[in-house]
Amino acid sequence: MTYTIMARKTLTSEELAHIKELVAICNEQDGIDLKVNPSMLEKRSGEHEEDFLCYVNEKLVGFLGLYVFHSGEAEVSGMVHPAFRRNGIFTAMQAKAVDECRRRGIPSHLYIVQRDSQSGKSYMERISGDYQFSEYWMELGERQPGNLLGNVHLRAETANDLEKLIWLNVHGFQLEEERAREMSENMAGDPKSRTYLMVVDEQAIGKISVRKNEGKAFIYGFCVHPDHQGKGYGREALAQTIQLLEEEGYPHVSLEVACENSKALGLYESCGFSVKSANDYYKLEL
Repeated sequence: MTYTIMARKTLTSEELAHIKELVAICNEQDGIDLKVNPSMLEKRSGEHEEDFLCYVNEKLVGFLGLYVFHSGEAEVSGMVHPAFRRNGIFTAMQAKAVDECRRRGIPSHLYIVQRDSQSGKSYMERISGDYQFSEYWMELGERQPGNLLGNVHLRAETANDLEKLIWLNVHGFQLEEERAREMSENMAGDPKSRTYLMVVDEQAIGKISVRKNEGKAFIYGFCVHPDHQGKGYGREALAQTIQLLEEEGYPHVSLEVACENSKALGLYESCGFSVKSANDYYKLEL
């Protein structure tokens, strides 16, 4: 089989549509829900080659995307059309992605594998990917409106809040400051995302971010400083965020949570979220 792999720094509207179509085909065939971060694909910086598209006779049959939140690793998500598998397409796309990461000094790949994807699991076994952790994908269902206590005030971030956000990432997610700073700077300026500071007694004690795309909202980057955990502030902030999204016309809300984080899982379930699928993450040193 003859195929052509194209590396892209940005994606055209036509290429984005073809990727979306390929995702739908793979999801239907495999009974899964692939994570490809469409909003991130739409806003590539144009600085690096981060998307790799495979064509056969001008038909898109394979895609691999890199998602670099910090220089320590690149998250990887991709797929091959069911009718074109076992032809070395994903391996060829992966090789180009490895070359790009080595050129940038990124030492490892973190593959996102939908738990029910047999082809994804088989590929991880073949390349000896090292399992790291798993996350649940949760979606908001019917919920009973609760009374908001008003203990937490949500304030949209401003350009002056960068250091506060870095400080919260360091303490809320136990990140190294260098990584937290890099992530905050890389994610700044996304027109489809907004971060809110959780303010209690005029002090920022946590944060929560929302990305909106195609009528759906995704909650991420949600943390409370350890000194203020266990006081109900996280639940209050989450409830306020859900109410805000509903008022803005976003009834479809989703998020991810580490499978081993039973405390966070219970919080989300109590606010009306339920588990829909799971992603397993595998690391490959380059």
